[in-house]
Amino acid sequence: IVEKIYEDYDKLEVGDVIAYNYHNVIIVHRIINIVHDRGHYYIYTKGDYNNNNDNWVVEEDMIEGVVKSKIPYIGLPTVRLNEL
Repeated sequence: IVEKIYEDYDKLEVGDVIAYNYHNVIIVHRIINIVHDRGHYYIYTKGDYNNNNDNWVVEEDMIEGVVKSKIPYIGLPTVRLNEL
């Protein structure tokens, strides 16, 4: 369950899990660093089960919201299908 944020980027914290749009794909990853520079926020993320940080920076307009609740293993079928 994702709570939309409307320009409340200052409420984001390291450790929060966010949903964001990356090349028309919704990704849900954890925030590992936040940089606030010249009035803009740049978010660095990593998937909990990934060995490496993401190779891109999440910008404000990409963020869909903050994950407030989750259903364990619900994404597993998608992961398995993508592995085929």
